[in-house]
Amino acid sequence: MTEPTSPTRPLVGRGAELDDLDELLSSVATGGGATVLLEGEAGVGRTRLVEALQGTAELLGVEVRLGRAVGPGAAPYALLTDALLGPAPGRDDAGPVVAELTALLEVLPPDRADAPARFARADELFAALVRRRGEQGPWVLVLEDVHLADTCTLHLLASLAGEGALPQALTVMTLRGVPHRTELDVVVAGWTRAGARYLELRPLGPAATVELAQRLLNARIGPALRGVLATTGGNPRLVVDVVRTAEACGVLERSGGVVEAVGTGWLDELDEVGRAHVQHLGPQVLTMLAQASVLGGSFVVGDLAALAGEPVTECWRTLRHGLAAGVVHARGDRLVFRHDLVRTALYAALDEGQRRSLHARAAWALRAAGAPSHVVAAHLERAR
Repeated sequence: MTEPTSPTRPLVGRGAELDDLDELLSSVATGGGATVLLEGEAGVGRTRLVEALQGTAELLGVEVRLGRAVGPGAAPYALLTDALLGPAPGRDDAGPVVAELTALLEVLPPDRADAPARFARADELFAALVRRRGEQGPWVLVLEDVHLADTCTLHLLASLAGEGALPQALTVMTLRGVPHRTELDVVVAGWTRAGARYLELRPLGPAATVELAQRLLNARIGPALRGVLATTGGNPRLVVDVVRTAEACGVLERSGGVVEAVGTGWLDELDEVGRAHVQHLGPQVLTMLAQASVLGGSFVVGDLAALAGEPVTECWRTLRHGLAAGVVHARGDRLVFRHDLVRTALYAALDEGQRRSLHARAAWALRAAGAPSHVVAAHLERAR
């Protein structure tokens, strides 16, 4: 599969995933059916892979239908409606199934319990639409951000999993990890049992991170800029945001084919980039992560619980959202911030009084836990 580039984010370091999608697309083009669950943290590049898939499908003459979930408040079947009932270039979708389904969607109430027969008919029509679509030739169905999908779409996707892959279709569902959304768990489990390929997009390694920045800037990058990029944890969107922020703030200097970041005039803007990356987590999770940032790049959950004045079980209940989102990850008996850019931004968002108070409580908690005296002293110094 070729690697098309984007003016905002070149596709770097995804050769293995592209090869997997290429193989599956080829199998569909010759009459098979396949399903992919494409998972990864926010900004890791799920949409860029989908764009690459669309480009290859276009070269092969395979139609792609794409829908994107919009989150809370969406109408019933919003994701499937976006993917299947929107206009398709060069093809007439005006058939009896589409006509009946379109009319039915206009009269569905928000709650399934208010019109169970109508919803059952909508399930039947959507299922017929996707099952019969393969009779017209191979196609690709992309459902983006399934973790945000409406309940009716998830209900139907779970039901379809019981019949296996859609005929002559490559079905790609992209999602982020979301803790304990029961309907989503049922969909993922159902399609896993049906033989879906699971692709996890992991952060880029150091070399690919630098390569992405160099392709964005069309030049080699200097050590100071490399150091800032290392704080992104290999998240492609954060890499792009760091480079674009540096350009917008005018802190990049070019000399001898090398681009370097100079000065500190962009640090506040970098903090904004870090905070924006995790804003979707909500205030309770962000408050807990901000408290954890006082303990450093890694921390023991028991120490955080003592600092926050919460039971360990309650801390875990909150932190699981950060784990699922890829903001922190487990390393033995501790948690580690995946992106130091985010940790620094959360710490910077604390006002001076909050920081001093949290460092004082951290010193008390760490002393009680048996931390080395110099670690405790460092927190006491910051508490002054």
